[in-house]
Amino acid sequence: MRRCLIIAALVILACRTASAQTVRLEQYRNPSDPKFKVFNHLYLKGVVDGLIAYAAAQDAKDRFFCMPPQLAITLEQAEEIMLRYAEKKQLAGTVPIGVPLLAGFKEAFPCTKE
Repeated sequence: MRRCLIIAALVILACRTASAQTVRLEQYRNPSDPKFKVFNHLYLKGVVDGLIAYAAAQDAKDRFFCMPPQLAITLEQAEEIMLRYAEKKQLAGTVPIGVPLLAGFKEAFPCTKE
């Protein structure tokens, strides 16, 4: 019983101290503190992994982008794709980074109609 209470307290404490927030282009480009640059990279990596997992789970005809199966995209490549697309489309700094990343993936890895 005591063990369950300790676990419950730790879970509540972890949930209370964690504050997930969407990272926006301006925050990504110009972090207010050096530690936020690390956080931004972790966040971008999570978005990349999520988009790739989602695309892999879809039928080929329903995919937004078709990344070659042997390609392991690096964080630096994903960042370049995202920032290049944001610059090209002159997106506002308030846009969440997942938006230009997805659009950049669609542009960089189009699905061929077979």
